[in-house]
Amino acid sequence: MSGFGGMEMRRYSPFAPDEVHADMRANPGATLRAMTKNPAVVEAHRDCSTCAELTSALTPETSRRAKVTLSMPQLANALRLPPGTRAVRMYVTNDPHLLHLVVEGEHLDEVPLTAQTPLLQP
Repeated sequence: MSGFGGMEMRRYSPFAPDEVHADMRANPGATLRAMTKNPAVVEAHRDCSTCAELTSALTPETSRRAKVTLSMPQLANALRLPPGTRAVRMYVTNDPHLLHLVVEGEHLDEVPLTAQTPLLQP
């Protein structure tokens, strides 16, 4: 994985606190980011006095963000799908980051299950 500040992004174990503390002394910001990859590690160090001491001078990283949670029916209604069309599955691809919604309907052409799902034409 790519590193931050010359440090390789690591995967920590909740059973190896000394490894986390050693890396935190070298680069606390990168270590905190790497810890987020494993919620068990975050939980293991939640009340850790060593971590608190090593990160006390850090300014917390922030971002302006919020979350929107949509159900498949809400998403289908927002897209104003044609009558008789129902959402059956949704998934996200990474490159590029896209949300895909797979729909079924009597008015759509038959497609073999092994074929790529065609795009819905408005």
